[in-house]
Amino acid sequence: MMKVRFITTLLSLLLIALLIPAFASAAANDSTSGVPLFFNGKQLKPEVAPRIIKDVTMVPVRIIAEELGSKVQWDQEAQMVTIVKNETKIEMVIDRPSAMVNGVKTPLDAAPLLIAGNTLLPVRFVAENMGIEVNWNDVSRAVYLTEKPAANPGTVQPPAGQPDAPADKPAVDANGKPLPVIQKIDLSSSQLLIKADTGELKPVTFSLNDPSRIVIDIPNAVLDPSLYTNKASKSGETVSDSVYVSKVRYSQYNVSPHSVRVVLDMKQSVDLSWDSGVGTAALTGAFRQAQYKVVIDPGHGDQDPGAKAVNGRTEKEFNLTMGLKVYKLLQEVPQIQPFLTRSDDTFIPLDDRSKFANDRNANVFVSIHGNSYLKTSTGTETYYYKADSVAFADIMHKHLAAATGLPDRGVRQQPFRVVKTTDMPAVLLEVGYLSNERDTSLMFDEAFQNKVAEAIVAGIKEQLNLR
Repeated sequence: MMKVRFITTLLSLLLIALLIPAFASAAANDSTSGVPLFFNGKQLKPEVAPRIIKDVTMVPVRIIAEELGSKVQWDQEAQMVTIVKNETKIEMVIDRPSAMVNGVKTPLDAAPLLIAGNTLLPVRFVAENMGIEVNWNDVSRAVYLTEKPAANPGTVQPPAGQPDAPADKPAVDANGKPLPVIQKIDLSSSQLLIKADTGELKPVTFSLNDPSRIVIDIPNAVLDPSLYTNKASKSGETVSDSVYVSKVRYSQYNVSPHSVRVVLDMKQSVDLSWDSGVGTAALTGAFRQAQYKVVIDPGHGDQDPGAKAVNGRTEKEFNLTMGLKVYKLLQEVPQIQPFLTRSDDTFIPLDDRSKFANDRNANVFVSIHGNSYLKTSTGTETYYYKADSVAFADIMHKHLAAATGLPDRGVRQQPFRVVKTTDMPAVLLEVGYLSNERDTSLMFDEAFQNKVAEAIVAGIKEQLNLR
């Protein structure tokens, strides 16, 4: 059967943080992985990476403070940092949820912190008082800071039709070759087109839930500025009238190395498959009804026969017959993509069976078996191990026990390997006892097998909320 400083001198090491709305996927977890930080369009490399802490994005910006010409003082005894720029003076104390701005007490959304010797200060209002515009881009999960120009009526404006600043230099790869520039992102009712001027687009696509999104990362590519609806964050978005997609969002996700990210906010759960263009300058993707992945595992096989039946046959034979019948019925369900761990008399190690399901990101896993004990032992049992499998086990057992008509021996928890090491809801079904003459007679009867196969499929469909 079967079995996760603030060590600094006074003016040299200020770490300021900006309070930014946390992106939905950041939720309640802390994240110390680097958040990209841009100032006036240039990506900065602070000594301490920006981070998300309890839904607050903390972005250390010592470099920005220096470039803006602000003066910084640190009072070790009082644990207070003072920032002075022009006529603005801001004082903040570690662990105190308020700041003094030009002598006026102002509440903070989060108190300054010392983490591993680093000072992190939630100070969006500080940035604004220092003349910095703050943008948080949901797609690239990056902070964009832009210095607001000082009002000066005597400033000479550039001639009409000329840019305010030189255009960005073309992005190139390690060999100095220009990278593809994505110039078009179009979405029709059922098709997505991503087109570049030249080169090879090689997308990496994955899905996210709650809310449903399809994410497309395109490495070694840049986004044409004509697509920006927010120049500060180098991003854009369009509202879609597609039956599948409500909005398309895109961004220059990274510049070191370069990559573009496109996010599709979905109205319903469907799959995106690339019909053409992978490795060329034009990607064409089509939306298709999403399929649930179901792995059926006929237990034992080859040199591992399992239990010996009273009629001389073996458990591995019964398991395979049942697995093939269930697989065939599942093939008739459009919303399901079935898989078999084995389709012939082959031995598959236990860990390879669960790995097979995990590698395919299966939605459910069902292992089929026959039991054996005493001649008088009879009945149907369903086994699970993980907490995420309890409801699935109850559903499957309801259908299975009704179909076999054998004594109901209930739902049980056991650390069988295949239901313990799978990442999805998983059950192991003991249809009947091969050591019992009546159970065996039924288990090798084709009509009984068909009825049981239909019950297994019905249980799977109920678990997946399919009609």
